[in-house]
Order: sequence, then C-alpha cells, then structure tokens
Amino acid sequence: MKKMILLAVLGILSNTLHSQIEQTKKKELDSLRNELEVLFMKDQTFRRIYIEAEKKLGKNSNEMEYFWEVVESQDKVLEIQVIKIIEKYGWLGISQVGKLANTAIWAVLQHGSVESKEKYSPLLKESVLKKESQPMHYARLVDRMLINADKPQIYGTQYKYDSKGKGTFFTVEQPEYINQRRRKLGLKTIQEFAKQIGIEWSVPQKK
Repeated sequence: MKKMILLAVLGILSNTLHSQIEQTKKKELDSLRNELEVLFMKDQTFRRIYIEAEKKLGKNSNEMEYFWEVVESQDKVLEIQVIKIIEKYGWLGISQVGKLANTAIWAVLQHGSVESKEKYSPLLKESVLKKESQPMHYARLVDRMLINADKPQIYGTQYKYDSKGKGTFFTVEQPEYINQRRRKLGLKTIQEFAKQIGIEWSVPQKK
C-alpha cells in the first residue's frame, strides 16, 4: 500500500515538474518571439522608406549617404543580437517562434556579414528541409553570397531591372539544371518565378 502511494506521489510530482518545464520553455520562446519581431521591425523600417527618402533628398545626396551609414551601423548591432540567439538556441523554427520571428533571423543575416552568412546558412538549410523555415530564404541567402563574390547564382533569386524597366537575372550556374536544384529545396519552378517578377526565362530545362 505504501509503495502504491509513493508511486502515485512520484507520478504527480513528475507531471507537475514536466508541466512547469513546459511552461518555462513556452515563456522563453514567447520572449524570443517578441525580441525577434522587434529586431525585424528595426531591420525593415529604414528599408521601407528609402525610396521616398531618395525622392526627397536625392539618390546621391550627402543626406542619403548618411542615411545608409545609419542603416549599416544598425545592421551590425542587429547582427550581433541575432548571432547571440542562434548560438544559444540554434535556428529557431516557425513552430517555435512563428513565421515573422523566424523570418527576422534570416532578414538580419541577409543584411549581415559574409562570415555570418557562411557560418549559419547550413543551419538555415537544415531548418528548411525540416519545413521549419522558408525555402526562398535559404535560396536568397546563398545566391546573394555568390553574386557578391562575383560568382554565378544557383537558384535564380537575384535579378535586376534597367532604366527602362526590363528585368534580367544575374548569371546562373548551369541554368539548364536550375529547376532540379529549386525542386530539391521546395521552390516553385524558375518559369513560374520568372513570370511572377515579369522576367523572361528561355533556357530549356534538363531532367
């Protein structure tokens, strides 16, 4: 009888402890969600108004030069904060902190240093393959690194428009196999993406 009572008490204590641990974990993730959402707001605010600022101040004005100096300075601060989170918790997925906070990690690193992109992009890819992060985020991170290093992109996420509004993709590595690479990552075909952004894609695909 005493043994049964002891087991029952231990069971209750175990359930209580488990419940407390889960509540603590939830509070921690909620706190991280809020922190990351604020970081995303800081990352995006200036970028959402730069076109209007250019029209008012002039694209090549001293004021716009200072504008981007402020943005770059803030980017470095945000990068440090996000890296601290990644180092402690890993790449937090959508099921843990929500889509916006998950996006914040990528957005800050996208505007961060090459070293950070190279170091943490494998974690993002792993998260994408677990369907905990968005495939386009990884593709854009990798393609931007390649383009900035004067190398061909591999997913076709980087493009530009000329003064007449005609769009072209930056050079793509083995463009005839791009859909194979995009499919493995969970992206729509390059033809669908090109149509979405109003750019022609004419390279036949090989299987």
